[in-house]
Amino acid sequence: MDNTVNVALTFYSEAYASSIHSYTLPEEQLIYTALPTEAIAKCKQERDRTPVLILAVNKLAGFFVLDAGEAVKEYTESSGALLIRSYSIHPDYQGKGIGKKSLKLLPFFINHHFPTKNKVVLGVNYKNTAAHICTNDAALLIQTGIFLEAKESSLFIR
Repeated sequence: MDNTVNVALTFYSEAYASSIHSYTLPEEQLIYTALPTEAIAKCKQERDRTPVLILAVNKLAGFFVLDAGEAVKEYTESSGALLIRSYSIHPDYQGKGIGKKSLKLLPFFINHHFPTKNKVVLGVNYKNTAAHICTNDAALLIQTGIFLEAKESSLFIR
């Protein structure tokens, strides 16, 4: 893992449209997540969804959506929660610690942009082993005041 890569989170803007349109994932990963183009289209329809880019040295390395809508209630009763949707890391950046770094940055991003939120939930399919590896390190988020709760079928990782 390269610990020197500069990772940042930022809201989606049209400046990244060409990178978003060329963003691909292997078929075996598309079982568990949506491509950013699909997720952004849904965000335009549902205002409670906010697309977020994961940048590595100012290049698109990953993507996810923060959802404050009704779907959060499927995972938690907390009114201060956001749901992470469509989380992915571009194949060129996988295995380099970008996913873990993005999760470490998430509490600060949420505190700054969503000050009324104090919890993040993430649905993880039990067959998605790559997501398990990344979310197993999520305990680091607890130390920064944002609690990450990963739901694996009916099991919560706390």
